[in-house]
Amino acid sequence: MKGELWRLVKAEFWKMRHTLLTWIHVLIPLLGITVFLTYYSFAGWSEEGKVSGYVQVLSITFPLIISVVCSLSVEMEEQGHFQTLLGAAVHKFEPLLAKWIVLAGMGLGAMLLAVGGFAAGYGIMTGRMVYTPGQYLGIAAVLWLGGANLYLLHLFLNLAFSKQISMCMGTAQLLVAALFLTGLGEGRWQFFPCSWGSRWSGYLLLYWKGTAAAPAGFMFRSLCVGAALTAVLWGMIFLWYHFYEGRQCHD
Repeated sequence: MKGELWRLVKAEFWKMRHTLLTWIHVLIPLLGITVFLTYYSFAGWSEEGKVSGYVQVLSITFPLIISVVCSLSVEMEEQGHFQTLLGAAVHKFEPLLAKWIVLAGMGLGAMLLAVGGFAAGYGIMTGRMVYTPGQYLGIAAVLWLGGANLYLLHLFLNLAFSKQISMCMGTAQLLVAALFLTGLGEGRWQFFPCSWGSRWSGYLLLYWKGTAAAPAGFMFRSLCVGAALTAVLWGMIFLWYHFYEGRQCHD
């Protein structure tokens, strides 16, 4: 099974590498870096505030970008009548898992580019680093980890319904992630995967500034809730996919 999954992952990568999907993962981070560094060159914010503002925008826009990426990926499959997605493996779940691996992997690369590129650009612009490279890497990791489940969710929405449903959900998740950065999210955000990255990264930044307690307990509790929700989400989607026959996604 491992060999077949690896083959499907390579096939999925080669299928996507010359499409718009690849460019989205490169151009959007570069565009965001350029816009924010240009604005920060004359903005009067504190250095920590500039980094925090950039990270918050990354975290709340990530769900919407994921919905766009998954919609484009499923459109490619629909053009081929889902033949490669449904008939390319002995184990039916593996093509969907391979697609998630490739899309989530590309998302990780894009997040590393977005955070690392900003850190490098801001360091060159100001001549100093606000946080260490390891801390920036940690921010990228928690932002990606918070959005990893959303790839599978939006693949499901596109396959089961349509790209409009996925895009509407992505927009709603963007609004929820932004809203739950406020006090309204207290006690609720753990149950909404779209807000995980924003809250985890925000807490780490506060901890590094010295305005929050050690994150061990906070992260442990939220990760336990996240692990339980992840198990339920993945179990339900892959159970549904076992009976999926490639209905048309009418848009």
